[in-house]
Amino acid sequence: MKPLFSESEYDDKQFKDVQFAYETLDSVKFYDCTFTNCEFSETLFRDCKFSGCQFINCNLNLIKVVDSQFSQVRFSECKLVGINWTEAIWPKISIPGALAFEECTLNHSTFIGLELQQCVIRKCMAKNVDFREANFTKADLSSTDFSESVFGETNLTSADFSYSRNYQIDPSGNRITKATFMLPEAVSLLYCMDIQLKDE
Repeated sequence: MKPLFSESEYDDKQFKDVQFAYETLDSVKFYDCTFTNCEFSETLFRDCKFSGCQFINCNLNLIKVVDSQFSQVRFSECKLVGINWTEAIWPKISIPGALAFEECTLNHSTFIGLELQQCVIRKCMAKNVDFREANFTKADLSSTDFSESVFGETNLTSADFSYSRNYQIDPSGNRITKATFMLPEAVSLLYCMDIQLKDE
């Protein structure tokens, strides 16, 4: 039987119910591929490339993305806990919309310093995620729970936080010009300021 991922490149391939946890994948390129109901937990993706790919209902908890590349990749209903996205290779010139997460779990992950303009993190659980010094200009960050997540020197210009909750963002330490927030959650922006808030 031919081993999984024995080829160096895959184009427009459908992968379904693949079991590949605790494995290592080296120098494989995927273009416009779809992964559905796949198990990749704690797998090492080293020097791999994913372009135009989709992951649907996959377990990618604790994967490592060392020297791998991601471009126009979408994750839907996936588990993506504990991933250090800074280990991947990112282009010096930002490609808008490089990553999209919808209805995913992103807890305990790191995006420090990444250029992720127009990124999508919609309807996700993003607890204790590090977004410091990242560029999320025009990002869709709506309907997401940001409990215990860290924002510092983060560029959130024109980002959309509609229906999101539990974020702690200091307006003096982050760029939030033209960002969209909704009441009552937006009141949390005031708690970081040196002012007194009174109820009636």
